[in-house]
Amino acid sequence: MKINSKTKISALIEENPETIKVLISVNPHFSKLENPLLRGILASRTSLADAARIAKCDIESLFDSLAKIGFKHEDELAGSEEVAISNTNPKISEAIQKSRINSLDVRPTLERGEDPFTEIMGELIKLHDGYVLEVINSFEPTPLINIAHNKGFESMVEAKGDAIYTYFMKVGEAKEEMYSDDLVFKISIAEHDAKRANCNKEIHEIDVRDLEMPLPMVTILGELEVLKENGALYVHHKKVPQYLLPELAERNFKTWIAEVDDQNVKLLIYK
Repeated sequence: MKINSKTKISALIEENPETIKVLISVNPHFSKLENPLLRGILASRTSLADAARIAKCDIESLFDSLAKIGFKHEDELAGSEEVAISNTNPKISEAIQKSRINSLDVRPTLERGEDPFTEIMGELIKLHDGYVLEVINSFEPTPLINIAHNKGFESMVEAKGDAIYTYFMKVGEAKEEMYSDDLVFKISIAEHDAKRANCNKEIHEIDVRDLEMPLPMVTILGELEVLKENGALYVHHKKVPQYLLPELAERNFKTWIAEVDDQNVKLLIYK
């Protein structure tokens, strides 16, 4: 398999599971990839360029390490855009100096083997204008920075001892999501039932309505990671999972959604 700086970690693991051991040998922080649920979330958001930044190493060393298990480095494609990760930001620094800051330490969440994504995004949504959200983590959350950037946030990253402090501030409007028309379909319950009956897939059914956040998202992504090639996932949810949809679209899953009532939503997910 040919790889470049934009290649997602999830694609590498799918091609060769030994990728996890190689990344851990570069930086022990990647041991989180051994957790199937976190792997389903983190690996799909993280490119090799992101991994190099997180591991604080030259990306060429990652290419060299991955070459030992059969991956081949290809020339980079021109014209691709990356989010700049800044260590300085005057607007954010000014807000911090004025104590306009909300703090969220997600290290305990990660230590429990859970994904703090929904928790962080919830805090970003509630953030008042002119205020900064401080996220304390054990590594630089490059994928989260990219997602927040698309939602109109600027960021600043600082290392303090063994902790990484990432600051977010809303400065613009969110970019329009481009996945809805061809990968996400909102249909009636009757249409949904017909779609399930005629999809010609081996259906695996789960119910996440009684799970506390962020377990619904974590559970769904974990199930999709082990879904058979000819499989489909049927989910009973209590709401439309807005933050999950971009994750599904990024993995090229199609999602059919039927809202039965305010506390009952059906999802049919497959490729």
